[in-house]
Amino acid sequence: MADNEIFTEMKCGANFAYILHDSSRFLTTEYKVLQSQTRRCFLRSMKMTCNGKTELYYMTDGCKAFSTLTPVLSTDRFLAVTGNLLDAVSEVKSNGFLACRNLDIAFEKIYIDMSTYKVRLVYLPIDTPLFEDDSEFENELRAGLIKAIDNRSDKNAPELKRLSADLADGTLTLEETAIRMRGGKICREPEPSVSPLPKERSMSLVTMNAPRIELKVTKDEFIIGKKVSRVDGAVTFNRMISRVHCKVSRKSNGYMVTDLNSANGTFLNQERLIPEQAYPVKNGDVVRMANTDFQVIIK
Repeated sequence: MADNEIFTEMKCGANFAYILHDSSRFLTTEYKVLQSQTRRCFLRSMKMTCNGKTELYYMTDGCKAFSTLTPVLSTDRFLAVTGNLLDAVSEVKSNGFLACRNLDIAFEKIYIDMSTYKVRLVYLPIDTPLFEDDSEFENELRAGLIKAIDNRSDKNAPELKRLSADLADGTLTLEETAIRMRGGKICREPEPSVSPLPKERSMSLVTMNAPRIELKVTKDEFIIGKKVSRVDGAVTFNRMISRVHCKVSRKSNGYMVTDLNSANGTFLNQERLIPEQAYPVKNGDVVRMANTDFQVIIK
């Protein structure tokens, strides 16, 4: 992670440190929680002072950066490490005191314990998170893993192709992705608010120029965007797509698409839609959200 207005990064041999420009940003309680859990999924760290400023010093002994291991790990080992990474993130989510938004997940800052292949994460106990929200954090992590897979010589291995597709699928949580990696099955409680589709007709939006995802319209008002907690169909791999981008409406005489004041626009067959105005769509049409194209499939 590059230096910014909050801290400066400093290399210390194999170790590294962050020097806070303003020591008042340091969170004592989170640091104490972090110190009590360093034997779990976090890299060992300590608070020091450098020229009168707070220094967060991280020790990488026995570990190597994921960025250096990604190209050389065997397929099975890469999958195991990725599963351990998703488990570590899940552990942070369930902690109750710490937040994923404060994790530095640049691949050179994700460390692997070479004796166990467990993941060690870098946590910054500061009052200004590295990510705006959990959605942005997850998007960054998913994109990084997809890129890592794409750069591997065995990227067409069935297990890696499936993992890449699952990471690009915004309807799967990271926890569910880890379950599928290990051959498990996902069981979800049915959502009472979801209206069943008529058997004779259904609509999906399928990506045309991006990692393949399929958004199946399952409600009369189906919201699409990148913020998982606010939409029915999540598209998490593209930062250009707004948190709440557009919606598909199911009517008695067909389907309509409406732009919801998105930052980078919604297009139907290359024509930009006027926000808050519904447009009819038919089978084969192309809906563009920002710079990602989806084909309309009605059957």
